[in-house]
Amino acid sequence: MDVTQERLNQLLTFSMDFAKEMLEENGDFYPFGATVSEEGKLAADPGHEGDGEPEAQDVYRVIFERFSTGRPAEALAAALVANVTIPDEFEAPAKDGVRVHLESKGYARFIYVPYEIVSADAREVRLHDPFAVEISPSFFTA
Repeated sequence: MDVTQERLNQLLTFSMDFAKEMLEENGDFYPFGATVSEEGKLAADPGHEGDGEPEAQDVYRVIFERFSTGRPAEALAAALVANVTIPDEFEAPAKDGVRVHLESKGYARFIYVPYEIVSADAREVRLHDPFAVEISPSFFTA
């Protein structure tokens, strides 16, 4: 079954809400994944179980490989979320950004959301308007 725009929006909102919460609490976050089913059931994938402090790239790679080779059968769409430096070519209003690799059958995009931490004391995070970049599919290739 094809994913609806409503489910893609639901997954993106879930991903951005959690990323913003982590930025406000910690000023950073490890990459994480999430999926959504036809019924709208969201499932999170932390990528690691909290033993030690792995490198963010390693956590990203684990989730990427998991989604590429064996995401849950009920998943209509998947998101892989990372805290990134936005490439200069996009001329974003801020260098720091949340990147959501959002993918379903027939849809694959990096959604960049530039952000600024405007108050270090209270860790107030200001999100700028998102923009999308079309990419080749990695999770829903068949």
